[in-house]
Amino acid sequence: MNKNYSVTIEGNEALLERFITAIAADTVKESAEYPHPLELPTGELFLVDSIVRYFLNKKPFIAENAIQFCDKIRKKSLEGFQYYTLETWVKENVEKLYFDKVAIRSAGDEPLKPGTDLLAVNPEHLSFVCYVAICLMKYGASFEIVTVNRYFRMVKALGSNEVEELKKYGSKKLPAQLTNYKDENVSCVANDVFATIKIKVNNECETAYQAIFQFINELLKVDFPKSYTIEFSAKTKNVLPVKGLIKTGVHHLFANGAQYPNLHPLIEEYALLAMKKWEWYHNLQDENCAMPSTFAVFALGLENEKYFELVKKYMQEVDEGHQSIQEKFTPAFVEKFGITKASLPVFISCILSMQEHKPFKLFAEAFHNVQNLQLLLDCKRNFPDFISKSSKEDWSEEDAREMPAYLWTYIIYSIWGPDNKYPALIKKSPPEMKAFYAELLQ
Repeated sequence: MNKNYSVTIEGNEALLERFITAIAADTVKESAEYPHPLELPTGELFLVDSIVRYFLNKKPFIAENAIQFCDKIRKKSLEGFQYYTLETWVKENVEKLYFDKVAIRSAGDEPLKPGTDLLAVNPEHLSFVCYVAICLMKYGASFEIVTVNRYFRMVKALGSNEVEELKKYGSKKLPAQLTNYKDENVSCVANDVFATIKIKVNNECETAYQAIFQFINELLKVDFPKSYTIEFSAKTKNVLPVKGLIKTGVHHLFANGAQYPNLHPLIEEYALLAMKKWEWYHNLQDENCAMPSTFAVFALGLENEKYFELVKKYMQEVDEGHQSIQEKFTPAFVEKFGITKASLPVFISCILSMQEHKPFKLFAEAFHNVQNLQLLLDCKRNFPDFISKSSKEDWSEEDAREMPAYLWTYIIYSIWGPDNKYPALIKKSPPEMKAFYAELLQ
């Protein structure tokens, strides 16, 4: 850990001014050592948060200057920049001054303190609150959408129409051709501030879906939020052969598009662009929470063995503690492809993609033959090879010894259920399978 850096603002104003000048001139760099202070060409180090606090408290406050400064320092300091510094500024300069925390807040309401004079509110402050909200939407964790919406309600409550402008036009920082597309078949509109992609199909055809996927893919290659909502409207509402999968617009979009084999490369490109751990489709909640790319992966994963690696990558990327929608995919996958040498690693990745995958009768039936029991036994004997590298990255030596056996219990449970059933299963198994069941289950 690098400890040779300054934190205190008082008494260091002259040095901080040098940092501000250097940031504007792009002559600072970020230290490689935690907590990643910024470094001047002459070697001095200063903690990023202190630099930001100092700049934001300079008078007079001009929103555009503050935005340009924060954008520069954010791009320069990918590791050290913390958004809580900006959130603290919002709390001290807007929230505490104008809003009543005692009053009960309902959805869509931010109660002002009695006697608040809207004419006295600094519009520069409100513009900066909008900027902080946009930053949280684009670069913060997916749950920051709660804070984003609260900030926008605050700005509206203080009499600004800036939020309405953002709803209409987004941040205006993305080229218009990336956020708007329309032809005789389809219309697509994206808003980077509210993280929405709205799609309407007027004529069902391959060309329409080609335009849609090209539009979304180009959008995800630029500075668009990683968690977002896809709103899809079309007369055709195909569904994937996955029992219990929520029927929603984004589901219909990829089920419709997957019927055109020529578009599969575009759908795969989308899946790889969208697949980000701890990111979500904003309009899917609770048991239907889904990482962006979910329906694209499910669609392709049930089409052809060539997408097995894509499915594995997805299952290794999902947040196993907060997402369970993939549990619906696994039986559909086994029903389509069965258990083979090629499909077994995918099946294992599906089971390990969540903390406790529900057992399905179909799984036990699929393994009830000598060939597949042998495949599973080979898997058990080499199980660490079936566990993703990312899962093993943080393992200690002790974990490396103990975790494979622990995770194996998940595999067995997901195929045959609770272990109190195993003795009877072994006992009643056919003679040619008994030794396999015994080694797998004991």
